[in-house]
Amino acid sequence: MNILFCYGNWMNPNRGGVQRVSDTLAKYLVNKGHKLFYLSHNFDANDNYPFPATIYHLPNNVFFSDSNLDYYHKLLNELSIDIIINHDSSNSRSKFWLNSGKRPIKRVSLYHTDPLHGINQFKGLSRYFGNKYSGTSLFKSFSIVFRYFKILRKKKEIRFLLKNSERLVFLSDEFKKQIFNVLKISSSRICAISNPLVSSTYRNSFIKKKQILFVARFELSVKRHDQILKVWSIIHNKCLDWELIFLGDGPDRTIVEDMARYLNLKNVRFEGFVNPDPYYSDASIICMTSDYEGFGLVLLEAMQYGVVPIAFNNWVSLKDIIVDEVTGILAASGDLSDYSKKLEKLILNDIFRNHLAENAMEYVKKFQVEEIGPKWLTLFNELLEV
Repeated sequence: MNILFCYGNWMNPNRGGVQRVSDTLAKYLVNKGHKLFYLSHNFDANDNYPFPATIYHLPNNVFFSDSNLDYYHKLLNELSIDIIINHDSSNSRSKFWLNSGKRPIKRVSLYHTDPLHGINQFKGLSRYFGNKYSGTSLFKSFSIVFRYFKILRKKKEIRFLLKNSERLVFLSDEFKKQIFNVLKISSSRICAISNPLVSSTYRNSFIKKKQILFVARFELSVKRHDQILKVWSIIHNKCLDWELIFLGDGPDRTIVEDMARYLNLKNVRFEGFVNPDPYYSDASIICMTSDYEGFGLVLLEAMQYGVVPIAFNNWVSLKDIIVDEVTGILAASGDLSDYSKKLEKLILNDIFRNHLAENAMEYVKKFQVEEIGPKWLTLFNELLEV
């Protein structure tokens, strides 16, 4: 079958989680004999990554332009596309990708993030009222109304995807439950498939370095690097032979580096944009403090190497990855004290940490692409048989 992956951003897997998932799945499908194509809006002529699919890009800088839509429809016909995978399900670009014209193409929308993120957050409302009134009954009343309109907007978004896609894929059954419980939406078109993980041949000898990793794009509003720095400020003097290593880059990197200097933190390194695999081989612990994630793929990647994850329990699909005190550690949402105590326990208790590392390496096998890939093939075959 001929399959087209559609995404507004450039598809290099080193540039983000969506791209890594796409690359892993694309390689699997190509190895199974299917033809894969990428279509993006952004374009990097200097990129020499060996992509598993031929890449096309929209010609007009204005995404929602008639010329781009004409190009898109012609490309669908020229490539005889059978299935479109819309990787932009959480934003307005879906309206473009799901407009497949007159050609009878099966459309699948893959939702890469938490579909209900922000429903219960009222930061804008808090700024409007000010801290003085944030606990008043008036504020609570406005919060209820504010949440109601957020839910209406999210219902509209999900219903659009369901109307214009043959399947809407979430990353976890927990998200399916949320959609039903909060939005009261149920559909046979909704399914859940976890992110695929590239298999690793690494075998943990438990000869690990005293290193803690934080692997994420420097985007403070989501990844919350400031939180792990605050945690490290609480415990770093108790574990002077350990170091905290940041991997990644992004617009807020300078802010985070300045904060680390301001807090006078010991043993903190910023490695920038690098291949994380050698660091996974060496490190003992990986921390995550994100406000939300679609899945938390970097945790799975690290767990393959016997790196023990610890994260705030901030999103429902996290329980698919971390079974508390079995495959990793969950800290109470937003509780820096709880996170600090649990991280300190991981650092100081070698036997406990090694036990979790061994469990983690075994647990993640069910997420390997050899297990996840067939679920996508089953979905495609079901759609094409209709």
